[in-house]
Amino acid sequence: MADNGGQTPLSWIGQLGEWIGSVARFLGPWGAFLVSFADSALIPMPQGVDALLLAQAKFSPDVAYWSACLAVLGSTLGSMVLYFIGRGVGAATLARRLSPDGLDRLESLVGGWGAAVLLPVAAIPLPLPMKPVVLAAGIFRMSLLPFAAAIAFARLIRYVGIVLLFRMFGDAALSYFRDHLAAAVVCGILLAALFLAVHRFSNRWLNRAA
Repeated sequence: MADNGGQTPLSWIGQLGEWIGSVARFLGPWGAFLVSFADSALIPMPQGVDALLLAQAKFSPDVAYWSACLAVLGSTLGSMVLYFIGRGVGAATLARRLSPDGLDRLESLVGGWGAAVLLPVAAIPLPLPMKPVVLAAGIFRMSLLPFAAAIAFARLIRYVGIVLLFRMFGDAALSYFRDHLAAAVVCGILLAALFLAVHRFSNRWLNRAA
């Protein structure tokens, strides 16, 4: 049997945790702002902000809530960039990604629900189709103030809630996973399956025939 240098799954997990912690400490609170802005405006990073805030809650607890607040600001400003792109380029942008029925469905949602349609896609930490909804808000001329308020409120619940929950229960959860590695692996697989299912379902819902 090849010598693995005494490495065990737990030691690999520990080393990964140390690396994530060093990245989180290096980026600091303004790193959360930059990552959230880029994620909302330009470069999709599914759950990237959530993961960064979790790492900062673990390794930099003294600035974790400040990081969460800056992430809210970054996400709101980044979403406004995408909103104005939608206002500028019109429905042709979404028409390249969605079926005509999906585009009509988004227009009905924005017209019927207004800014409330943004709350679930911005607040729930699952890969829901946020960018098409944000673009649709601009394309179909949702008022800017309710738009920004909805994004900020939803992100505040999500990002501050992530830090709060980790500060309350995170250490106990990590200890449990360290002591029950098989359960941790199963949970990871189930979460990955859930994320994939939600992503596929949301895309099919937007593009299915009426």
